[in-house]
Amino acid sequence: MYKITAFLLGISVIACSAMAAGRVCSVCGMPLAEHAKNLFVLQTEPAAKEPLHVCAISCLKKAVKHDPRYKKIEVADFNHPEKLLAGDKAFFLLKSTKIKADIGENVMAPYFGAFATEAEALEAQKKYGEGVILQGVENAIK
Repeated sequence: MYKITAFLLGISVIACSAMAAGRVCSVCGMPLAEHAKNLFVLQTEPAAKEPLHVCAISCLKKAVKHDPRYKKIEVADFNHPEKLLAGDKAFFLLKSTKIKADIGENVMAPYFGAFATEAEALEAQKKYGEGVILQGVENAIK
């Protein structure tokens, strides 16, 4: 019995330390890659809370519904994931299942890519052969 308890305790310590080493979605707890292409960062206005790091459109909807003070939304640039774009100005490629191959491992549907310009979004749409382009996070989450 003690061996099983010690084993489970050890596993939980390892899991917790692994999660502490990286960033996780503030809503669902999914691990986020360092330069995730599917990352949203939400900030309240005024900046009263720590920003939320969110992994998917579904988690974004939950976060905004739970606390409507999250007004400033930034999204990772699909072509340059180390950069964040203003959510209201970004161009989103939605309804493309083929884009998932380039997003990475930890990703939930609906799959999307956010782009700095409409031309970049159109280029991605052409590459993947499907999808709809919308400007602004408000339109993307409808």
